[in-house]
Amino acid sequence: MSNQPPFEEPGATPKALRVLESLTEHSRVSDLATATGLPKSTVHRLLKVLVEMGFVGTDGAGDYRVGSRAVRLANRVIDRFDLTTQAEPALSRLRNETGCTVHFALRTGGELFYTHKKEPDKPYRMSSRVGMSLPWHSSSIGKAVMAAMPAEELDALLDTLPLEARTPYTLTTREALTAQLEHTRHTGYAVDDGENEDGIRCVGAAVRDHTATVLGGVSISTLSLEHSMHDLVLLAPTVTRAATIVSSSLGYPG
Repeated sequence: MSNQPPFEEPGATPKALRVLESLTEHSRVSDLATATGLPKSTVHRLLKVLVEMGFVGTDGAGDYRVGSRAVRLANRVIDRFDLTTQAEPALSRLRNETGCTVHFALRTGGELFYTHKKEPDKPYRMSSRVGMSLPWHSSSIGKAVMAAMPAEELDALLDTLPLEARTPYTLTTREALTAQLEHTRHTGYAVDDGENEDGIRCVGAAVRDHTATVLGGVSISTLSLEHSMHDLVLLAPTVTRAATIVSSSLGYPG
């Protein structure tokens, strides 16, 4: 490892963090440069330092990944919530009962990220990964969490939230999104009908802790070809029951 300070140039640390965050979805220098808006030479230089520090790993052939040091740090953060023991049985049961991929996500600051993923015995796998961040407005978990937020907190989030179109079906206006959130408050679950990833449908419900704070959410995901939206909504009570069980295990009185 070089003895020279790794991020001595102005603005280098924020750039390095952008590169590290983009590694959850991209592995090549060219793709990372596009995702971060940085020159390839800058991305390559930052990756070299991050590899030396253990925050990034590489296969030596041009592919990069989040490194062991970053994973250990993320795991320590996740361990603080002490959710593994409480959530695991309910998530496994939800996967077995629905035959769908199950996700659990936590909110930290203004972001949501996956902490658990349970795959059914299917010939396909969802592209999501533990540690990956997910959008608020186009994911079922994001919408379930937003619908459960206090009004002032939700308004503050919506004021800063870019409602980008991830697919042709994404809700990109505040009016359309808030209308769906109101529906979610009545039903207790949120849907993602190909809004986040074309061809994927999801149903999600919010999870609360002992202080009644919305901690995150649980969802099931499936291929649109495998389940119609009607079929998936029929599974919504199973999802909300799993979210209730996880919330109860965290001390939420219900």
